[in-house]
Amino acid sequence: MLTIPSVHPYLMTVLLEDPSEREQLTALTHDSWTTIIEEAIAQRLAALLFRRLNHSNDQHLVPRHLLQLLTQQMVRQTAWSLLLTNELEHILTACKTRGITCIPIRGPVFAAQLYGDCSMRQIDDLDILVHREDLSAIRDMFDQFGYLRHEQQPGFLEAFSYSLEFIHPQHGLIVEPHWTLAYPPFVAATDMAPVWARTVKQQWMNRETWALGQEDLLLHLCLHLLHKGEHAPLLWYYELDRLIRQQHSRLSWNIFVPHAQEIGQAALIADVLATVMYHFHSTIPDSIMRRLLSPSRPSHSIPLRPIRDHMLAQPSLYGREEFALLCSLQGFRQKIRYTYALLFPSVQFMSRRYGLSSPIGLIHSYITRACYLLWQGCKLVSAWLLSTLGARQS
Repeated sequence: MLTIPSVHPYLMTVLLEDPSEREQLTALTHDSWTTIIEEAIAQRLAALLFRRLNHSNDQHLVPRHLLQLLTQQMVRQTAWSLLLTNELEHILTACKTRGITCIPIRGPVFAAQLYGDCSMRQIDDLDILVHREDLSAIRDMFDQFGYLRHEQQPGFLEAFSYSLEFIHPQHGLIVEPHWTLAYPPFVAATDMAPVWARTVKQQWMNRETWALGQEDLLLHLCLHLLHKGEHAPLLWYYELDRLIRQQHSRLSWNIFVPHAQEIGQAALIADVLATVMYHFHSTIPDSIMRRLLSPSRPSHSIPLRPIRDHMLAQPSLYGREEFALLCSLQGFRQKIRYTYALLFPSVQFMSRRYGLSSPIGLIHSYITRACYLLWQGCKLVSAWLLSTLGARQS
């Protein structure tokens, strides 16, 4: 089972809406509040804690300087959310004008669905879903907006990744147009036609926009959490539970389970759901968990690769998706092109990624990056070898 981030027990009672939460609140010490506020900010729970304290008029129980810290965090979060919301409206309007079908995923629209308030969810960037055949038009659109393209080498993202990446030159906002809900190495194995067929219209900010079907949204959130591994904040686990509870009567598990099996990650998705069930008591039928964990016929587009699958099951190992994709690539030239772009990206990529401009700094960053990636690769292969030898001995 995945391990959720460890936080102060009081934060968990807030998330679980535990009746004993009030008793714990009045007994908290100054040191406890320091831990709670710091962890709430780190795990993206500041808005939920702030709302809880405001609704119950319990702000006086929090030390003044810590309450001020929490308030400042909310001011920054609200301002950033407003910027993202305005930019998303601008992007949706531009896509509609150009005849590009565009679906907001996660971000302000998801925050509005879950909480009824776009500022309640701490968001880093904007993610949209578009058809792969519209990527050229998307590039032209963001070029016209003045965004900077951000990728290791020209054409690298479209060939090997799941989304393009654009950076706003003024405030650094990142927009990622996805063409799939999956992540490497299963991007090519995901059939997006049924996903697009299940999209629905919804109202957001007094405008009509497209939205994912709830089953596809839930699957994407599970995959996104797996994508981040141990870097995923506690908020994302909580939101999975909240979405399941909100959509419980409307979720079709007969759509969700086959889709999870189709992309070859049913067991890992079951691990995510089991973790959420254990910590948040989510209402997921046992029969669904059994179906996700039962062996299914592998897709012809996803051949069995033990080392790849072992890497993906290690959420603590950095770069597991990159190395899993390397194991999945067909042909020596593809592997060389991919490896070279990872180890030695363009100067523009390195400058934006690491904030460097001097030649010496760039050279040092190239060497450090290459050594680090090679070291992580050795760790991943070693973990697989040890696991294989242990399985054989047992």
